[in-house]
Amino acid sequence: MDTTIILSVGGFIAILAVLVLLRAKSSRFEVKPTDIIVAVVPVVLFLLVTGKLQTFEIGEGGLKIEAAFVKASEQSIDLQVAPLTGVPAEPVRLDPKEAVSKIPQLLERQTEGLLFRLGHGGYWGSAIEEYFVALTRQPFLKYLLIEHPDGRFFGIADARALTELLQNPNAPFRADDLARWFNQSDTKALVRLPGFIAATDAVPTGTDKFQALQQMEALGVERLPAVDEAQRFVGMVERSRLTASLLIDVTKSLQK
Repeated sequence: MDTTIILSVGGFIAILAVLVLLRAKSSRFEVKPTDIIVAVVPVVLFLLVTGKLQTFEIGEGGLKIEAAFVKASEQSIDLQVAPLTGVPAEPVRLDPKEAVSKIPQLLERQTEGLLFRLGHGGYWGSAIEEYFVALTRQPFLKYLLIEHPDGRFFGIADARALTELLQNPNAPFRADDLARWFNQSDTKALVRLPGFIAATDAVPTGTDKFQALQQMEALGVERLPAVDEAQRFVGMVERSRLTASLLIDVTKSLQK
């Protein structure tokens, strides 16, 4: 049997069991029709997103989830785009000593991402490494954001994985290499950064939820960068937030 189907059935049983147990604590064991609906909706949504199910209907002319799902999935992702705290935070410009002195400010702002501009010049490998090592000691730094000189989004990488790589003596590149790639706009080298997601895979803010989820599924990622009409980075969209939003929208639609 298909693994997706097995997981779906298991998920339905687990959700239903939790609902029944919660009610049993206050009264008695009882399975109500509403319990079945609440348990089946997330499973059906999962099957619809993965393409294993085209439509779902209970009773002739009865509850039809496909229509509610389509309506919910066609809504844009605008409200699910989460801006990064502390961005833009443009480090290591010109004077490495002056740049490193700004680390406490970034720690105070709980910066989630560090911004680099292609071809800017003046990036120093030692300062870059010190930035990442200092900031990844705290849980909030997540991303390395790269932009073109005109501000258009080029790509994003995993800051924590990059820090681990830079501290590995057997790493394929060093912090000095990274600085050179930024200074010389070596885009072919930068796409090798860990967890790199290019601008071509970013989702416009007008993208609907279903398209964004399909994009994540195709790339095998849990989140994607979002860009505006000018191709500028505006934040990150997470699979969990999109899925939760879809579930809420479908539930509201079914209650009408």
